[in-house]
Amino acid sequence: MTWIGVHFALREPVRFGLTGCGLACAVVLMVFLTGVYEGGVSGSLSYIADTDADVWVGRPGSWNLMRSSGILPGSVGERLREVEGVESVEPILAALLPAVVGQLRRSLLVIGLEDTARSARPRRVLDGLAVPGIGEIVIDRAFAMRAGVGLADTIALAGYPLAVAGITDDTNLLVTQYAFVSRLDLLGAVGLGDGATFFLVRTESADGAGLAATIEQQVGGVAAYDRATFLANNREELESGFLPVLWVIAVLGLVVGVSIVSIMTYTAVLDKRQDYVLLAAIGAGRAVRFSIVMQQALLAAIVGSLAGLGFLAALHRSLPVMVPELPLRVEPWIGATAVAGALLMAAIGAVFPGRVATQLTPLEALRR
Repeated sequence: MTWIGVHFALREPVRFGLTGCGLACAVVLMVFLTGVYEGGVSGSLSYIADTDADVWVGRPGSWNLMRSSGILPGSVGERLREVEGVESVEPILAALLPAVVGQLRRSLLVIGLEDTARSARPRRVLDGLAVPGIGEIVIDRAFAMRAGVGLADTIALAGYPLAVAGITDDTNLLVTQYAFVSRLDLLGAVGLGDGATFFLVRTESADGAGLAATIEQQVGGVAAYDRATFLANNREELESGFLPVLWVIAVLGLVVGVSIVSIMTYTAVLDKRQDYVLLAAIGAGRAVRFSIVMQQALLAAIVGSLAGLGFLAALHRSLPVMVPELPLRVEPWIGATAVAGALLMAAIGAVFPGRVATQLTPLEALRR
């Protein structure tokens, strides 16, 4: 009786297919949201992780790059260079500014770089330059695709026309993208004489945490974070805004998947009532009948999961063309977790129909 459940499932392909489709939709939803989250996190944090700065120095309260608004005067850089153990200091200026290309309007997280930038320059450059000069801008691939621009095309940033000098990858923050300009251009765009959002400090040793503490003691009015702490701060900022939504939708997907399996499996048990009665009459115990119902649900979960992952594989190839701003990063562990989730949904959804099947007795045949 091992494969009776499989036989029952395949005997009604329409119902089985609908159950599998419901679970496939739940899998697609879970994997898609998790993949978008992972893609957004990667694009948001890769720029910070790729810098070789050991310490990030900003105003007190400016603990992450994405939502920092404090400005330090340029003179802070000179004071930082006087701190023992500092090898180099590099200022960056960050601002969220409107960019216009034809009828397209977007807000970009613009990073102003020195022309000698080493630590702060983007590392993953697809085409052109990493460090823009005066009157130039380096943009993310997603924005370039959406705006339909390439090298030497012009973008109006806060009313200033800038020529595209480079295109980067993995600098997509999901809700916006990084862009890089000369710090002098950005100072003019935001109306500042001199200043920096953060100073990127490289140490003579590998003790970033120790140097951060020393900087806070010797240079007043600043907050210093070693590389690991600053990266964790930015990750926390992302997770606080996105993870609660992700969890709510994941739970809703779980509830929907369980409901679909429960309803479809329950109707299958009712339609095959006489079959289960016959099984009981020939000696099939409660555990056997329960396992037959569970087999049908789990088989639908496996088929639905594979169908959902196949759909996502096709979507993964076409999504960058259809919606370039939407990063989708599907790691193997995400797919494996989704399959496990589908099996869990199927198992939970089959419990009630399975109990119904176990309560049927040979005497049920006499009702007709």
